[in-house]
Amino acid sequence: MVTRQNILDAAVQVFLKHGFQRSAMQDVANHAGVTRGAVYWHFRNQLEVLEALLDVTQLPWQVMQPLPRPLLGSTPLAPLRQALIRMATAPLICLEGSVAAQQLMRIMGEVNQPDSSARLGARLAVRLEADRAAGLLCLQMALAQTAASGALRPGTEPATAALGLFVLVDGLMHQWLRQPTAFGLTEVGTQAVQSHLAGLLL
Repeated sequence: MVTRQNILDAAVQVFLKHGFQRSAMQDVANHAGVTRGAVYWHFRNQLEVLEALLDVTQLPWQVMQPLPRPLLGSTPLAPLRQALIRMATAPLICLEGSVAAQQLMRIMGEVNQPDSSARLGARLAVRLEADRAAGLLCLQMALAQTAASGALRPGTEPATAALGLFVLVDGLMHQWLRQPTAFGLTEVGTQAVQSHLAGLLL
């Protein structure tokens, strides 16, 4: 429906310009060129608008995929290493290539600040945390499988290694969102992931 999409497009611009907390449904209506009633016909409040935006936008941690099964077992290390690099850099590639994901993550970051007077609805908060948890779990499984294949350095705890890799990728994304012209996310991120994995793999 054209009007609904116009409202969503307008909401993104309004939330980015004024901040989610300081925006009103009337602001969204004005930017979309529709009446406030038209906005309320589609959405009861701003959180519903935000949830609708999440429905149509793929965020970085949602692109994680398990390691291909043929790579596990008695496979040479090089293909396994490359598969781990592709897995860990997939969120970086997703974010750098998606303006919609960048915009939504900036909005979500502003909403979720500790000192914010507006908070995410419980359902949205759970949903976002589930995405991050799924990304971390994917890394944990991959490194556990890597350890089972004998490719992880002795004494390396797969869960701890996965958490370190997760924090590295997540931190790079947030830093890049704050300073997108300072470095190339995929380029620098790939180098950082390669260096991190070099310390984990035989």
